[in-house]
Amino acid sequence: MSSKNERKKGLGRGLSSFLDVDSFGEIVDKKRAEKKITSEPNSPTNLPIEHIIPNQNQPRKDFAQDELSSLASSIRETGIIQPILVRKNDDSYEIVAGERRWRAAQIANIHEVPVVIKELTNEEVVKISIIENIQRVDLNPIEEANSYNQLIKEFGYTQEKVATSLGKSRSYITNALRLLSLPKSIIKHLQEGKLSSGHARALVGVANSENLARKIMDENLSVRDIENIVKKGITQSDDRIKKGTSTKKDVDTINLEQDIKAALGLKTIIDHNENSGGGCIIVKYKDLEQLDMFCSKIMKM
Repeated sequence: MSSKNERKKGLGRGLSSFLDVDSFGEIVDKKRAEKKITSEPNSPTNLPIEHIIPNQNQPRKDFAQDELSSLASSIRETGIIQPILVRKNDDSYEIVAGERRWRAAQIANIHEVPVVIKELTNEEVVKISIIENIQRVDLNPIEEANSYNQLIKEFGYTQEKVATSLGKSRSYITNALRLLSLPKSIIKHLQEGKLSSGHARALVGVANSENLARKIMDENLSVRDIENIVKKGITQSDDRIKKGTSTKKDVDTINLEQDIKAALGLKTIIDHNENSGGGCIIVKYKDLEQLDMFCSKIMKM
């Protein structure tokens, strides 16, 4: 997994490469509130806060109130250090980067805020929003995965292009996207911080994942603990199949295996327990490319 240093290195160009503003790092004092809107491209100017609207496709959905309050206190003292990036949207201005600053400014009762106005495509807006959030305060794993998925679905990015564009490895993007295939209850635990992304990745594709998620939270299991539990369960199931100790498969089960294999393009084994009524489905892949293909298919279902 990439370290935070590695992540920042990949995003080092970050927003400055999009803004192209010489005074980007300059402290904007509250006394500059009287400054008129300028038509000079990329030049910071002030806008009434009520003329600015949030971006509906903002990757971050949850804003911690304590963090906003802390930022508001800072803004009262020094003003907004970095202008908010916006684009024209009919009679208002849509935030591209800087929604936390905009929200905090409202808490601080600031009536005008410094902005940089740029003409940007929808694709550029999504890309900048992702970069800004990853650079500033970590998104939760699901917000991050949804951001990558948006680039893929709306703009036709491949996982390789997402990785290259954002300065990450392809395996990092693949692992992030896999989280979207988890049951809704596990996704909710992940969003609420009750499960780590490491725990969640270990549960992807596991038949009894929701029960295991509850076990993780109840027993405070480590990622290594749950990986061993999952590995042990799959190995035992595979051994039963190899030894012929599982229930003999009927024609319907065999046909279903073939249907799933045809749909996924991967070898599939159904291990059904007649006594409990449950079981598991094992899908085997040879390499990361096949895993990418599998994840893409199930996320479209």
